[in-house]
Amino acid sequence: MSDSTPHIPVLLDAVKLYAAVRPGQTWVDCTLGFAGHASALLDAGATVYGIDQDQDARSMAAPRLSEFGDRLKLIAGNFGDLSRLLDENGVGPVDGILADIGVSSFQLDQAHRGFSFREGGPVDMRMDQSQGETAEEMIRRLGIGELAGILRTFGEEPFAGPISRAINQWVDAGGPLTTATLASAISDAIPMKVKKKRNHHPATRTFQALRIAVNDELGALERLLDAAPDCLAVGGRVLIITFHSLEDRMVKRRFRRWAGLDRQPVRRGLPMPIEEQPEFELLSRRAIKADADECERNPRSRSARLRAARKLEAA
Repeated sequence: MSDSTPHIPVLLDAVKLYAAVRPGQTWVDCTLGFAGHASALLDAGATVYGIDQDQDARSMAAPRLSEFGDRLKLIAGNFGDLSRLLDENGVGPVDGILADIGVSSFQLDQAHRGFSFREGGPVDMRMDQSQGETAEEMIRRLGIGELAGILRTFGEEPFAGPISRAINQWVDAGGPLTTATLASAISDAIPMKVKKKRNHHPATRTFQALRIAVNDELGALERLLDAAPDCLAVGGRVLIITFHSLEDRMVKRRFRRWAGLDRQPVRRGLPMPIEEQPEFELLSRRAIKADADECERNPRSRSARLRAARKLEAA
């Protein structure tokens, strides 16, 4: 892969280790992006079905992976529709599923996509620009209370109320509705003493929350987790990389449930249910994080968390 790649894949060595790809296996890269992880799977001899809803990503990945010929299959779609997409392409149970959840650095760098507040651009934030409402359209549709709920839930933003009111005023003010002016309005709504303590831009959590809501990212992850067990062959592996606590908690809880480590009584006071044979084994009890060297080379990897599990044979 060329050194000029616009996106450095995170936790690449860990992905190689926990994927343990063997030649001839079939893998699904649910978030193809610019193919950093897919390239490693292909190098190891796998056939890879690369799913991405972003036309820009698919267009850039295809020529860069042309050397692998028909071992790369591109699929346009959302990873939340994994089961349907594989059925439509005649793909049976696969040997591995990989998903790198989140926005790529290349997408962040494209002002016209609206993901970043560092340069002025349209307040879009859609992964698939061919459908769905933009972040600006969503903001206009929602009331202040609903918007505050999104910022609180998806961004864990403690100043959701003041920020949502500031965003409402930003829309009504009649000025340029760009990511830069939106970020400024958000920043102005947060007390200076709080901004000084934060180690990130004041608009980071709000932009994250808007992006998650516009793309239904948590819903898509939930559907992916629902589909994964049935899409995997026995012995198949699922690897998921997340970048913030909401997603990581979802993956952690689901993996623990699959592994039989998260049994709960049906109702308080009742005995625990009879223990069933676990469907999966965890390949690591803890989330895998980037080491200091990788964090220095690729700052985006600092918040990355990888969890991996392997499907067991039914008893």
